Amino acid sequence: MIKIDNIKLPVDAGKDELNRKIKKLLRNKDYRLVRILRRSLDARKKNDIHYNYSVMVEVSDNEEKTVRILNNKNITLTKCTDYHFSYSFEREKYSESNIYRPVIIGTGPAGYFAATVLADNGFCPIVIERGKPVDERKADVDCFWETGILSEESNVSFGEGGAGTFSDGKLNTGNKDRDGIYSFVFETFRRFGANESVCYDAKPHIGTDVLMKIMRNMRRNILDKGGNIFFSTKLTDLQASNGTYKLTLEQSREENPDDISSVCSNYRRLDTDDEKINRYEIFTDNVILATGHSSRDTMKMLYEQGYSMEQKPFAIGLRIEHPRRMIDIDRYGDDFADKLPAADYKLTYHAANGRAVFSFCMCPGGYVINASSQKGCMTVNGMSYSGRDSDNSNSAIVVNIVPEDISGDNPLDAALFQVELEKAFFNAGEGNVPVQLFGDFIQGEKSLKLGSIKPQIKGKITLSELKSCLPEYVSDAIIDGIRYFGTRIKGFDSEDAVLSGIESRTSSPVRIIRDDDLQAVGFPGVFPCGEGAGYAGGITSAAADGVRCAEKLAARMLSINN
Repeated sequence: MIKIDNIKLPVDAGKDELNRKIKKLLRNKDYRLVRILRRSLDARKKNDIHYNYSVMVEVSDNEEKTVRILNNKNITLTKCTDYHFSYSFEREKYSESNIYRPVIIGTGPAGYFAATVLADNGFCPIVIERGKPVDERKADVDCFWETGILSEESNVSFGEGGAGTFSDGKLNTGNKDRDGIYSFVFETFRRFGANESVCYDAKPHIGTDVLMKIMRNMRRNILDKGGNIFFSTKLTDLQASNGTYKLTLEQSREENPDDISSVCSNYRRLDTDDEKINRYEIFTDNVILATGHSSRDTMKMLYEQGYSMEQKPFAIGLRIEHPRRMIDIDRYGDDFADKLPAADYKLTYHAANGRAVFSFCMCPGGYVINASSQKGCMTVNGMSYSGRDSDNSNSAIVVNIVPEDISGDNPLDAALFQVELEKAFFNAGEGNVPVQLFGDFIQGEKSLKLGSIKPQIKGKITLSELKSCLPEYVSDAIIDGIRYFGTRIKGFDSEDAVLSGIESRTSSPVRIIRDDDLQAVGFPGVFPCGEGAGYAGGITSAAADGVRCAEKLAARMLSINN
């Protein structure tokens, strides 16, 4: 294969223009465009904004000789690195009664990607999700935003697709794709409904509306390939039992007219006085724990069962909103602001008190959302639709938190730290999203009215005072950071900029320790996975970790059954 880098094209150029440029660079040689590897927007010079492409092509001539004759540093030989799942399970070869089906807890990116590759390759996973399917989940979320009535099991954090479903849908990753697994993740998203541009854009983005469609399609594929998915079904206990694992589940009868016994031969029904739920024990020898970063009750249960955990760094802060057009003009200039997608930014600063302060989960043309999942607590996140056409752009401005900031020796103390902050913000907003203007935040004064920026927030809001709800070292760093960011983006430090909070769930504050085979230390066959287990930092890395855990599970399952 031949790789061609740094193909410069106007922002409105299409495939025909790309092909003409490739043919010119190859001096009219016959070629086949294998794939676009990357497309990145170069906006460093406002009078020369353009796309840079990298592509992979095949030519009919000797490729090594062709590259040597062309003598262009941007034209090189390359190898096609495609990821392929390494294992398959031919279930008909085995006695069904002697096989435990693998169980996956959670349907976020980690859980659904693990389930997808296992189902595609014959392993027939059973998937357990405490929340609801995406359409019913959306109805619950919309109801919450309109009325403030929260379902603690079906919300922005819990349900099909995980927290990423109600987000900006960014597929960024800062990691090198040495084994092709990230390309596989992008291609899988495209397979289930994303635009093909996610496979090559430098900053791929899907959006909440398209992510919902993708989740439905992934679910159908898992079911069609022999998997089973149980929603409104919660893991309440996980115990080692004679070389296997006993999972205790509570299942909503209303949401599950067909109980889990219809597909699982290794189960035991438990007595319950609650007419609304079924309780079961099911057995397996392989479990993927992809519970997400908000399943604090599950982490507590696992810690009590003896799973080794450690605190890890995370970040907390506030969301900030600005007019989308202000950001677009600053990034692109007047000539291109209306011709390009909503502009993003990435900002970092080292505050005077020594803290790192940085923008996180930037949502161009997006919304701030009430992302609470626990009654009496408030947390916010950012979300956008595929069109990124909201009037505002927002991001979290967050400050690093290290284990030394957390009092106590229990690794779960960091989660308690988050909870106390979320309670303070809930009280500040009287149950609604608390909002304050940046100018008032500096002064520590409650905002009495909005300025020139109308908040774009999903959920009811209350003008509040936020500074006193944060540790002083966090609020001081946020003020320092926003003032500095105003030197990078004109108007960023406007006194009318709208702040809301708390952004407390940037990542899990806890990591479940696992070994080289990705299994929990001391618990062979249990695979802590994704963001909730402390091994991912977004949709793409969580999905990739799900695939890697599925590989290890598949290898173990085959070794057990051979």
